[in-house]
Amino acid sequence: MVIGLEEEKEKLALKKSRLEMKEKLLKKKERKRRTRRLIELGGLVVKSGIEELNNNALLGALLELKEKAKEDTTVKMWKNKGDAVFEQDKKENGEALIVSFDIEPTREAKAKLRDLGLRWNRFRREWQGYGNKEMIEKELKEFSPKIEAVE
Repeated sequence: MVIGLEEEKEKLALKKSRLEMKEKLLKKKERKRRTRRLIELGGLVVKSGIEELNNNALLGALLELKEKAKEDTTVKMWKNKGDAVFEQDKKENGEALIVSFDIEPTREAKAKLRDLGLRWNRFRREWQGYGNKEMIEKELKEFSPKIEAVE
């Protein structure tokens, strides 16, 4: 009977350990998601051209936005303006792309990627940059790339 209790304690300790590990992973994932969102928000502030405002003025402007965000027509107008800016940016600079290969590309392919303005990301082991997806697919067709547009 004592052996059964000890085994049960060990099983419970193992389950507890696994749950604690899952919780740590979830917290890490949530922290990464939040950090990514904060970086995106900072990028939007820069894109809007108001990064030069001091912190108090910027916070005041954001609080005013919060008040006006209660009006559906205002939010729709903001959305349309934002869509137009992003669409114009996409026309001028292309869309954000990730290019990857099943096997390491040849030197010729790497040279073409660089010529197209893409850069190698060592950490993610993929090519990244801005461009026209269809044009890049056409240029790299012979190398069988996987090209993904990033939203």
